[in-house]
Amino acid sequence: MEDNKNLYKYMGPDIADKFLLPDGSCTLKLSYLKDYNDPFEFFLTISYDQTPEILAYYNEMISMVTQHPVTCFSKSPIITPMWAHYASTSQGFVAELDETALSNWLQSKNSDPSFGDINYRDTPHEGMQGILDRAYVISKPRHIGWLQQAIGSTAYFTKQTCWSYEQERRLIVEENSIEKINDTLSLLYFPANVVKSLIVGAKASQHLKDKIKKVSQTIGCSYYEKHIGKSSTTPFFLDSENNTYIFNTSKIILHSERCDTCKEPIIDSESRQCSWCRITESHEENAAQRNSFRMLDHFGLLEKYVAAFNEIGKK
Repeated sequence: MEDNKNLYKYMGPDIADKFLLPDGSCTLKLSYLKDYNDPFEFFLTISYDQTPEILAYYNEMISMVTQHPVTCFSKSPIITPMWAHYASTSQGFVAELDETALSNWLQSKNSDPSFGDINYRDTPHEGMQGILDRAYVISKPRHIGWLQQAIGSTAYFTKQTCWSYEQERRLIVEENSIEKINDTLSLLYFPANVVKSLIVGAKASQHLKDKIKKVSQTIGCSYYEKHIGKSSTTPFFLDSENNTYIFNTSKIILHSERCDTCKEPIIDSESRQCSWCRITESHEENAAQRNSFRMLDHFGLLEKYVAAFNEIGKK
């Protein structure tokens, strides 16, 4: 049986008070495609090298494509640019959601959710040109309907390759699934048991950590804190009991092979500490003795040597 997909929503610290509501439900903000940060999402379907007649017809078709509410997730909680851009330079947090549970709940509310991975590309989709040409020439309602379906599906799940680091997965919902607060804000309310864990960033304040930990206790989900080790650029997580967890490309799992001191995952299972934590005063003294710059500095020659060295480099 295939494991449930996990969705990861990156959020800033200011969202913590809005994520969990007093009635025990959680919220996610939704937007429409026209408001997203990639202006080319509706225009990766065909080549621009068209006659004015075809381009005008294509624009006409785009104007009739129904705009559905969309919310975006990532398939990974360890993407550094995502923590930087969407979680306030690791000062925010990430919510891990169970996609199957969310989908089942939406369906129980007579909604028809549509999940899909983003297809990253910089060239038009194959086959779209033929659908467009047939609709333009024949102009029968069914051909226009097929074209609009193709445009909508392609546009909602296509982005330029420069965004591929996001590992984005989208959820499209129907209007009856959301609550429209105003012209620019729509919210999706869902039960808290959809949330599997909450992860605070490596630079999160103690105030946010306490708040998110309380939220996790309230809704009964796991709580993790993101950490950046010294031995790898890949972050790891610690729970409230200082157990170490890693992300294995699909889910967060317990990792027993770790440094006893800093708790960072290690490869050498025979050692109880990582190489950094095994550094002793003897190692530091040896490193200092092997640093010839210290000797030059002791005799007052370092500044002169560095100046001469840099001058050679310029030549």
